[in-house]
Amino acid sequence: MGNAAELERLPMTMGYFRLVLRGFGDTAERRAALLEGTGVEDEDLRSPSADISVFQQVRQIENASALWGPGWTTLRPKLWDIPAHGALGVAVVSAPTLADSLKVMQRYGHVRTPWFKISVRPHGRETLVEFRITAPIETEQWRPMMEIAFMAVRAMLDTALGRVSDEMGFHFACTMPDYADRLSTTLGGPVKFTARTNYITFPASWHTVVPEHVDSSLFAHAVAELEEVRARFEAPTSLRTQVERLLRTMPAGRLDLPSVARALGVSRRTLARRLAEADTRFRLLLDDELKARAGRLLSSREFSRPEMAEQLGYRDPTSFSRACRRWFADGAEVLPQVSRTSGKARPRPD
Repeated sequence: MGNAAELERLPMTMGYFRLVLRGFGDTAERRAALLEGTGVEDEDLRSPSADISVFQQVRQIENASALWGPGWTTLRPKLWDIPAHGALGVAVVSAPTLADSLKVMQRYGHVRTPWFKISVRPHGRETLVEFRITAPIETEQWRPMMEIAFMAVRAMLDTALGRVSDEMGFHFACTMPDYADRLSTTLGGPVKFTARTNYITFPASWHTVVPEHVDSSLFAHAVAELEEVRARFEAPTSLRTQVERLLRTMPAGRLDLPSVARALGVSRRTLARRLAEADTRFRLLLDDELKARAGRLLSSREFSRPEMAEQLGYRDPTSFSRACRRWFADGAEVLPQVSRTSGKARPRPD
């Protein structure tokens, strides 16, 4: 599958993954087949704020193609209607004008599908909406995903227009598949293949159209949500800051990665991946926090080694002592002596 490591580093929302699972995993066997090799667990699916990687989404798409055969995306076209696209769909259909809808697609389309970037530009008397693939995925992997993207844009624009249009053209940068006629019927417009790139065309006059469901308040809320998600995905260091803050405020003992992931509303896999994007790992952040706490406890000279070990979540004083020798060059000197009778620290003479 293309460059798996690079695809693992690209985060995306869980929305389409859940949608495919609900729409095509209608038996226990099919559900299991769609989840095969994705690493997505029930815990992830239940979390409303969990996200996945492009690798996981592509793996599910491959599973769906193997399960249902080429052209499976056309079997349930209504699945790709407005509700499937979350805040993006809401913003597109509630924008002040269709020109604003297109700006939303261009700025936020990759928030939902980070394996391509959308660009909108004039093309004579038409407008061209191009989908430039930015991830290392192969044709058999991106073609069904592009079919879904085209159906999604079709549904959003038809809803904004308040009618079903026959003026959109769909161009695929791949050879014609066996199910081309079925795809053309589903898209409801002329479909062409072997294009230079993947793109949709429609009349330039649409730019001034006021969407049927224009709503300035709804539009503003949807755009704010998209901007928040965009910032979260494009600035992984913000998650690192959240983890560090959470570790600083943890009570005695220690937090593990699953607990932190639950507190931040992401899956364990997502947390690990996004910390890697910020050039760190959870274990390193936890170690830094434990070192800082150990330094404060040692400086106070108020606690025995067993007490400090317990406060920092170590199984025994020996494990704590080893950590101190690793953290501090003079760790053996700063550790307090322990009375054999009381177990309390005995301050060293200055």
